[in-house]
Amino acid sequence: MKQRYKISYNDKKDHIFITEQMEWEGQFIETTEEKYSVEQLASVIDKDMMEVIGAIRTNNLFPPYELATSIANILIQLLKETDETVNELFLNWEDIEDKPIEKEEPEEEDIIEDELSELTDDLSDDEMEDGFLEEDDDIESIVPKSSAPPDDEAKNEDL
Repeated sequence: MKQRYKISYNDKKDHIFITEQMEWEGQFIETTEEKYSVEQLASVIDKDMMEVIGAIRTNNLFPPYELATSIANILIQLLKETDETVNELFLNWEDIEDKPIEKEEPEEEDIIEDELSELTDDLSDDEMEDGFLEEDDDIESIVPKSSAPPDDEAKNEDL
């Protein structure tokens, strides 16, 4: 969803309004507007960014951190603006839900682990233990012998 935030002064410049607007059928319509005292905001803009974000968040306007940081930066810019003719600034924002998500392909190791997990999920502990060697079992009775030609086996033994 596309949104736009208008940060503006009132006529007396003693209050700032943050107006949230959303795009609907090609036009922006207001959804929320919050009013703040310039005095209150001026007292926090030189402090930590979290103080500024805390000052602008309300029950009606509670943007996520990334968006709140962007709004706070625009607000600070407006309050520190030396040009007296600037009475409003805008921030355009596109909600992350509308942005395509890049998916990573799982690595081969992850696929093997997932497949192994699927195979063993339905087995009980007793059934899992039945598949393992007992102390007196001989490994050669379970593991098939190599099908390699005799010459290759002799070479491997020399190594």
